[in-house]
Amino acid sequence: MSHETLVLFAKVFGPIWMGGFMLIVLIRAYNPRRKPEQERIARSILPDDGEETRA
Repeated sequence: MSHETLVLFAKVFGPIWMGGFMLIVLIRAYNPRRKPEQERIARSILPDDGEETRA
């Protein structure tokens, strides 16, 4: 396999692979069924209203 063949392979299949990965991430991120879990995770890092934060 020559260097040019490997470069062609990378240029063709690299963007396809990355696009597929991005599609999977977007589907998981914007899935409405996951919203309650994402809200719970987002609120878990916030301090409670009654607590004082100390630096």
